[in-house]
Amino acid sequence: MALVLGLNSIHPDAAAVLMDDKKGVIAAIAEERINRKKHCAGFPSLAIAEVLRLGGASMSDITDVAIARDSGANRGAKLGFIARHPVSGIKLAMWSQKVHGKLATVDQLIAEACGRPHADFKAKIHNVEHHIAHAASSFFWSGFDRATALTTDGAGDFCTGLIAKCEGNKIEVLHKNFWPHSFGVFYTAVCNFLGFTKYGEEYKVMGLSAYGKDTFSEQMKTLVDYVPGVGIRLNLKYYNHHYTVHTHNQTEDGEITVKPMWSEAMKELFGQPRSRKDPTEQKHKDMSLSMQKRFEDVYIKYVQDGIRMNGGLRDVVLAGGCALNGVANGRLVMEKHLDRVYIHPAAGDDGTAAGSAAYVMHSILNKPRLGEVIHGYWGSSWTDEECEKAVRESGMPFKKLTREQLINTAADALSQGKILGWFQGREEWGPRALGNRSIICHPGWPDMKAILNARVKNREPFRPFAPLCMEEHLSEMYEGTHDVPFMNVVYKVRPEWRARLSATTHEDSTGRVQTMRRAQNELFYDLLTAFKARTGVPVLLNTSFNENEPIVHTPAHAIGCFQRTRMSGLAVGPFWYEKPADEQDKGVAV
Repeated sequence: MALVLGLNSIHPDAAAVLMDDKKGVIAAIAEERINRKKHCAGFPSLAIAEVLRLGGASMSDITDVAIARDSGANRGAKLGFIARHPVSGIKLAMWSQKVHGKLATVDQLIAEACGRPHADFKAKIHNVEHHIAHAASSFFWSGFDRATALTTDGAGDFCTGLIAKCEGNKIEVLHKNFWPHSFGVFYTAVCNFLGFTKYGEEYKVMGLSAYGKDTFSEQMKTLVDYVPGVGIRLNLKYYNHHYTVHTHNQTEDGEITVKPMWSEAMKELFGQPRSRKDPTEQKHKDMSLSMQKRFEDVYIKYVQDGIRMNGGLRDVVLAGGCALNGVANGRLVMEKHLDRVYIHPAAGDDGTAAGSAAYVMHSILNKPRLGEVIHGYWGSSWTDEECEKAVRESGMPFKKLTREQLINTAADALSQGKILGWFQGREEWGPRALGNRSIICHPGWPDMKAILNARVKNREPFRPFAPLCMEEHLSEMYEGTHDVPFMNVVYKVRPEWRARLSATTHEDSTGRVQTMRRAQNELFYDLLTAFKARTGVPVLLNTSFNENEPIVHTPAHAIGCFQRTRMSGLAVGPFWYEKPADEQDKGVAV
């Protein structure tokens, strides 16, 4: 028997995953869900304890630990960088050694997380290179026998992207892209210049781009390109990341902030940068669109080159932070640059915990693969008794409903334009709410996007909300045929459906779709069915259950968010509560 604990640790989006050689994935959770610190970059001690609890296992049951970091990887590239940039290179090496020094005590840290003596730790520890872990996360979850793997992000283990030949249990690296030439840095640096300075805000700029005109295309071409057979290339004149020790600051408790990655030379191209407090003007929207288009054009070149390197194999698996760009993924699919694609639900760095575990399980231990992972519900769940305890402590007059009553009550409320909090089953793995920790409402109710922002989300008006669609109706409403269960591809909405899906149709007539079939989530699928029976619409607006915080983790978190906002109703397991009408509508401006 093999029981593998996979970790992304001392790196943004710290996470833990537990895999069994007979069952496959058992549990997966990011540290931020539990400690409530967004993108936490510390050691995932709480996540470790939780995945073991979910798996009914103890530390002594773990046979192998997989860490998505390898200090020995890419030494030649590191030495070359030091030779070219001796001051920053040596500082970077010293900082890297400090980080890896923390990981050298991972056995002690795991024992502490489990509340066990260090002497009881018997597992074998494996270091898996960051981008190998990314590639493994998608390939081994895809169910594909063979695939071309492409990864790209800011950086990990000095690598910024990887192309690999995947077959059976093996991943063969065909090409690597090295620091400082980073596709992720290109996108983040321009986002920084546009005033989006917090870690992980790139998705906001992707949303903003729909409001722009492509007036800065030539300037963006100056910043980044892809050279076939060579890789991603930045014009380093316009960046400063290669002169800094690292691109983000990390506090002792895991909080992270982003350093500006652009140089003063970028002002020659775009003028003055936007301050975070400045209004978003048409120039910034135009820059966003031109950046997004350049990203897509270079990304497509990268995928095409990867397919060429792997003998033309067009079954593609994608991972790394750049794989979260749903608009680019949509072009890959719709323009038929590939045949089949699988994108890991946690394509960012949290997903390397899953990838490192899968790599050890299959490529090192040579355990058989178990087929495609079709859903993302691998986090914590709560019993009806635990939910009841939370609702009783809230003092709110919840009522307990049968399954049928819950579905019908919620479907009635949704068809009447009400906004619901939906807390059910096991929580989602990755950055997207996939129907178990969701805020849901009618996708075509008049002014619903504005109402939802006013009552609950309080976010920038240019950011779109996502549609969750019954899989069998996808091509009826969207110009897409590939199922997208993890909400990582953007499709055009068909003209006849744009008004009926107005709250989930973006400025450019697109939607970041999640498809669902009953085998993936029976309860939510049945809710969709009931809603369709009342409205004729097989889609619900689905957004994350939170308010400027990580997605809710416990029933108490869900109730607290509901109480702070003006949602209409809340379902926590079988327990239902609906606010009086005056509490739902008070103070709403649309």
